[in-house]
Amino acid sequence: MLRLQIRAAVLLLGALLVARPELIAAPRGPVAAMYADDQTRGKAIPQGFAAVSLPASADAPSAAQIYLTTGDLQRAFDNARFRPGAAIIPTNTELQLTAKAPATQQVLVDRVRKQADVMRALQQQVDARRARSSGAAGQAGALEVGVDTFVVKLSGGGSRPAAGAYPPTVCLLATDFAQGGAIDRRELFAQDRFRKGIATCLGALESAGVESLVVPLVGAASSGVQKSDPQYEGQRVLMECRMINAVAGIALGIHDFSPSRRNLREIGIIQWERDILDMFGATRGAPLSNAAQSAFQAYMGQIKLALRNGLAGQKTTASDISGSCGTIFNAQS
Repeated sequence: MLRLQIRAAVLLLGALLVARPELIAAPRGPVAAMYADDQTRGKAIPQGFAAVSLPASADAPSAAQIYLTTGDLQRAFDNARFRPGAAIIPTNTELQLTAKAPATQQVLVDRVRKQADVMRALQQQVDARRARSSGAAGQAGALEVGVDTFVVKLSGGGSRPAAGAYPPTVCLLATDFAQGGAIDRRELFAQDRFRKGIATCLGALESAGVESLVVPLVGAASSGVQKSDPQYEGQRVLMECRMINAVAGIALGIHDFSPSRRNLREIGIIQWERDILDMFGATRGAPLSNAAQSAFQAYMGQIKLALRNGLAGQKTTASDISGSCGTIFNAQS
């Protein structure tokens, strides 16, 4: 009996431990390849990377790797070696592809519009989804922030995905209004809210046969209204809190999805390198100052805690995080 208990404890530790990069198996898929390359590029911020191994199960014959990387979503699209089978991309509640918010949506749209037939097919899918949602009781747009999702296939006139700088399948997750402003409504970004959207996207992409995908830090954008507030943006605190909250919600969504996993083998969670470098006053290739390095280590410690908590099914609360994150983490819906 004791031996079985020890073995169970070891398996659990292996599933939830944020491992050193060198302890993770050699890269097999595009996300792992990008993760390894990001580390080579990110020598100024070596603490900005983590990997978690989720064990195989009776239904999932191979383990899944969760990579937290500091890089750029554009690299995952533009480099064929890094391009995953799918991506979770933020959109707005109105499903307006040309709207200013969320800005990350344009990483996808700018690439798709280069192929007119693919853009036309994407717009047709979006229009059909909006038509199904018109007149829904109590809902202003086609999607509800943090909860509603929509899977699109990026192909032209035929059934095969078009060859472009984007993954063949995308799950759109509503994170903002078309004119922006959702970020200032803190209750819309409660971890228990948008974990549902992440789990729904993962389930839909799994059903589509996807084996690899990436997701940026949804809901982590900085608020223009707050830029002059010395208690928040001025001290980098609000940005850190948003990013920690985003990682926590994504990890909770992965936890909720995990029991139904069959084929999905790798998930890349992407922190935008430019945000990280700007937040800590760094440039790529140059070492951080001692003060910046200490601040960055503290931040990444909290990011990794949020990742561990979420994968274990536990929310990250203000009491878990040093600093002033109460405004973000206490906003529940």
